[in-house]
Amino acid sequence: MNQRPLINLDRSISEIGLGCASYWGNKRFSERQAVAVVHAALDHGITYFDTGHSYSGGYAEARLGRALASSQVSRDGLLISSKAGTRVGNYGRLCKDFSPEWLRRSCEQSLRDLGLGQLPVFYLHGPNPEDFNDDVFGLLESLKAEGKIGLVGVNAFDDHIIKLTVESGQFQCLMPDFNILRPERIPQLAKWREQGFDVFVAGALAGGLYDQRFKQFRGLKSIWYWLRAWKNNRHQLRQAKTLAFLNNHPEHAATQLALAYVLQQPHFSSALLGTTSVAHLTELAGVSAADLGADWAQRIGEQQNTW
Repeated sequence: MNQRPLINLDRSISEIGLGCASYWGNKRFSERQAVAVVHAALDHGITYFDTGHSYSGGYAEARLGRALASSQVSRDGLLISSKAGTRVGNYGRLCKDFSPEWLRRSCEQSLRDLGLGQLPVFYLHGPNPEDFNDDVFGLLESLKAEGKIGLVGVNAFDDHIIKLTVESGQFQCLMPDFNILRPERIPQLAKWREQGFDVFVAGALAGGLYDQRFKQFRGLKSIWYWLRAWKNNRHQLRQAKTLAFLNNHPEHAATQLALAYVLQQPHFSSALLGTTSVAHLTELAGVSAADLGADWAQRIGEQQNTW
């Protein structure tokens, strides 16, 4: 697994990270299989793991903690991040809460869930403009002074929120989305890196919307992913149809090509992917040292120019 350096920490991490959320953290998904995915990631040299206090109804974070505890790998060599600012309310509905009281409570629960003395990276999870305030900044400084968190960042896909993050001068990390369906992010990645941010990209596979395997019915899990795509990514579903040619590569699966496209860009530290399959994880981990090929890269770019 290729490694990439961090700007704000004297270390490197795997250029592919595992996002521990969504259906992976769902109670309906086998804990045994979820743990196997994490152990496979460790075996393939993945050293960055990301989760969130509210993910999968509040279940994913603790599941990641159990998976890491049952492995033979020391947490000292891993970079683990979690998020606060979203909480699970009545009937499982998510709501935003960036009060200092909740941020502290969320952070301390994350430490317990993950079995850590410090969260190496602590993100604000999708803040609104009003959440960039002195009370929040003061709480983050207190948590850092107490040794409970290391680097502080913001996970946001809204350019306006990212702009506020950069302008605030309070953060060292960014987690925007970037994938084959978001080529406009490329110059932004370089700019953020130049401004001194460690950038971790979310959604590196774009949900596999372009992969013919996405259409195959595999029980409840498929229904869950289809409904999420229809709710959140209808525009991207239309774009993804134009990338159907990715399924015709003689050697690589469509998601491998899409991940290779992302990894061509040097201006981020790690690209997060999510999966519930050890076989899929193994397939993707091999992309780290793969060559997309000039012809396929050109064809992808030509199609992107039509959007």
